[in-house]
Amino acid sequence: MDTVLHLLAGILLGGSVNSLADNLTQGRVLARPRYSDGTARPPLAWLGLGAFLFNRRLPPDNGNEGSAHKLSWRYPLVELALAGLLLAANQAALTGAEVAPGQQVLWQAYGCVFVLLAVVDIERKRILLLPVIAASLLALFAAATFPQYTPGLSSSLAGGVVGGSVFGLVYIGGRVYGRIRGRTRELPTAFGKGDIYVMAMGGLIVGFPNVLAAIVLAVFLGGAGALAFLLGTRRRGGRIRRFAALPYGPYILAATYFVMLFPSAIGLHT
Repeated sequence: MDTVLHLLAGILLGGSVNSLADNLTQGRVLARPRYSDGTARPPLAWLGLGAFLFNRRLPPDNGNEGSAHKLSWRYPLVELALAGLLLAANQAALTGAEVAPGQQVLWQAYGCVFVLLAVVDIERKRILLLPVIAASLLALFAAATFPQYTPGLSSSLAGGVVGGSVFGLVYIGGRVYGRIRGRTRELPTAFGKGDIYVMAMGGLIVGFPNVLAAIVLAVFLGGAGALAFLLGTRRRGGRIRRFAALPYGPYILAATYFVMLFPSAIGLHT
């Protein structure tokens, strides 16, 4: 029964994350779910899974032009992904020692923010600052109020400083290298400013020294993701552009989430 409840909660929260991903990038916060042409989606299509199951992917009465505004696979995948994250958080709570209910709620809130940030970064190659700030403040509040099951305030602050500083130095180094190498035009860097903010947020959440493992894991995942992108592009016969800008935020978020849930799996402080 507990598994079913977490699945349902994850799907419903995934629908909310999908709506926020659409609205925040359009300058809105709360609005009825819509197709890409602005048409309001019927209740059966408010969730991506509902739209796919009940054949509501297309706007009603939109003729042949509706195919261009068909709901993408992103919608049900986000709902299923968030359901999976909630199940992972529940499993971590069941196997962990003295995990309080409040800790699980924090994990679930972070999961929603992480998926939202990842979706927007993948689709638009930008980091939304509002969710980053909200999660950072939540991490500091939790560290100051519930130090018994989260990193203490000093650990959280140190993690944020270290995470932001390490990625900030890499960003600056990349900018300098890009200017020297680009000569007439500045080359893109591996990390953007948004990635610095995301890593600082991750450091606040997992604390120090756990942030060091999150950094190493993020770099490893980013390298593996870049290699998979290059191999996939070559396999499809596409043209590989040098210094192509790839979204790095999802790898930072994945690394942070893993370190947050399973620190003992890699011998970290819990």
